[in-house]
Amino acid sequence: MTSGLQSGVFARTGAVLPGSNRPRLLLAAPYFRPAYYGGVVQVYHQLLTRLKSVESFIVCQRLGGNPEEMERFDRAALLECGYQVLRIERYELIFGAQASLVERLGDTARFLLRTRAEWRKAVREIRPDVIVCGATGIAGWLMEHLPEPIPFINYIHGEELGEAGKSRFFRRFLFQRQLVIIRKAALNISVSRYTASKAIALTGISAARIALLPNFVDEDRFSPPSDREALRRQLGWHDKKVILTLSRLTPRKGIDQSIRALVELRREGKLTPEWIHVVAGSGEQEGELRALTASLGVGETTRFEGFVPDERVPHYYGAADIFLLPNRDLMGNTEGFGIVFLEAGACGTPVIGGIAGGTADAIREGVTGFRVNSEDSAEIGRAVLELVNDEELRHRMGVAAAEIVRREHRVETAVSSFENLLLDVIRPEKLQKNA
Repeated sequence: MTSGLQSGVFARTGAVLPGSNRPRLLLAAPYFRPAYYGGVVQVYHQLLTRLKSVESFIVCQRLGGNPEEMERFDRAALLECGYQVLRIERYELIFGAQASLVERLGDTARFLLRTRAEWRKAVREIRPDVIVCGATGIAGWLMEHLPEPIPFINYIHGEELGEAGKSRFFRRFLFQRQLVIIRKAALNISVSRYTASKAIALTGISAARIALLPNFVDEDRFSPPSDREALRRQLGWHDKKVILTLSRLTPRKGIDQSIRALVELRREGKLTPEWIHVVAGSGEQEGELRALTASLGVGETTRFEGFVPDERVPHYYGAADIFLLPNRDLMGNTEGFGIVFLEAGACGTPVIGGIAGGTADAIREGVTGFRVNSEDSAEIGRAVLELVNDEELRHRMGVAAAEIVRREHRVETAVSSFENLLLDVIRPEKLQKNA
């Protein structure tokens, strides 16, 4: 088969492979593999791979990706995972640093017209029975540009609800359109109680318009290692105790505060040299964090690993003694849930996260880890020290975390709930027609 869909060049060919008589789902998710990773990407990939009652399509962007890698991934998604990938040029508008006002206005006009045209073309080709908007802060405005009335659902993760405070004109426009489509949607899915309450406060919709679907992890990927020491040797940590930070390196993750807290513990003689801080991931704050580490003189005990390939992420969680990510709230931009805390916990590693956002749904205080004020480095340090000094506590929390994930955050349970929500929204007559 050599359709344009498989080759990842939808904008040129507009091809969609013939499918079954099942209802069709279109998921609008700008950031997707292979150019993008992270918790949300994994959530969508796991859902689409396992859905049985619907035929699944995802419309993402080509921006930022290598064409050959995208072609390989899109082909594998269809042949191995059972869902089809279509890519439009871009969902987001990014200006060059030296762009003039005239250039910005021109690019904005081209972006709005072209993205809307490509989006409508994708919808016409797929002919979905339901649309799930997986990035309301970026793609929400497109829900008002459908070639025909189609019921849609918003999948709200929380981060997108905090964009208004730091936005310029276009971001404010997107934010306001997001609120409109949350009100217009057939249903809104929220990943946490925090995110649901924030959506209600911003839009005035009733709680009955929001379904809670907590994040989940794939136990085939994330589980306690059979030999933690073997993983340590593999990663070069065999003679160390490890405090792990694994995340996109961005200010709202609070990684700078982690570094400061650990430096203070070392200065006080409370953290021995065998304990190292491993910072894994990449992002816009990486240079700043490296400079901070150098200025504080902790280069020998703080290791930057850079981007970690997806298949190696569970190894990092499983080899660590403590997972540390004291996320913060920056003008409303915060963690909507914190799937990394579930992933680490599923691997039997106790966690420390921030009190900001929706982390209460991911961290059981005193059971699977601790939640701290990310602006208080001393409080972060006290939580770290409690785990550092008590190996039995680390073990007990790790066991509890893995058990809670198995019991309450299984991917199979989430897929079943998601399918039921989709089928409730799809027109009854369509379901009868395809029965």
